Amino acid sequence: MTGKTLVMGSFDGIHLGHAEVVREALRRDPEATVVCFEPVPRQYFGYPEWHRRLTTPQERANRLGELEVGSIEVLCFDEEVQERDSGDFLSELTGDGAVRRIVVGYDYHFGRRREGGVDTLQSWCRHRDIEVVIVGPVMLGDKDVKSERIRDLIDAGDLEKAARLLGRRYSALGPVSRGRGVGKRLGFPTMNVRVPGCKLLPPAGSYAGLLGRSPMAVFVPRTRKGLVEAHSPHGRSFPYGTVVEVEFVEFLREPERGLDDEHLAALIKTDVRKVMEVAEE
Repeated sequence: MTGKTLVMGSFDGIHLGHAEVVREALRRDPEATVVCFEPVPRQYFGYPEWHRRLTTPQERANRLGELEVGSIEVLCFDEEVQERDSGDFLSELTGDGAVRRIVVGYDYHFGRRREGGVDTLQSWCRHRDIEVVIVGPVMLGDKDVKSERIRDLIDAGDLEKAARLLGRRYSALGPVSRGRGVGKRLGFPTMNVRVPGCKLLPPAGSYAGLLGRSPMAVFVPRTRKGLVEAHSPHGRSFPYGTVVEVEFVEFLREPERGLDDEHLAALIKTDVRKVMEVAEE
């Protein structure tokens, strides 16, 4: 049997459930192609207010690379695509007859108003001699692992449980940019990491974090969206423009308001001490 294997989904987060779908495709065909949309459909329909991506486009590509996916096909999700019925969508996707197998998760939907589901997919492919593989849910506790469940955990600051569903710590990727110099003035210079506005960040406050294997005191501002500030207790720094990935390990405290420099510096000093304690655990 010749032809391509496609593994299809939104894949926002590449959590344990997504990873199992991809691994099942790769077990059957190491050259399987992941097909996903940009923007993800929920982002398209929620624009501009929806800022809840678990993985930005680059983060998603990085996670898929870690799963050793050799090929990723990113389709543009726009008005034309969202109005296409399920049959037309599949016809265009498999148009040249080169697709031999499609792998999806149990809750996969496609087509106008999400009219197509796994039953639609199986029926359509059966008449075209295309194998369909449906991968069941991955359970954690008594619930299946889903992106919205992870979003709720991050909103609640429950990073430990979110990490269990993701199979890794939650993180934010972005370039180091010039800041206002407040941390440096207080004796705690920070790297300002700019993340895309679509990215979901944990609640505002201070966190114990990591950059690679280095402990970081991480701060998510209350008012400056799309920004993560990271201070290295060991003095590690990167030039402006360097893309770095900050991992969130543990929530420490909510942000304080109205503090003078002396009290704010003392608070940050306590944060740094807690960061080092977390790093040693």
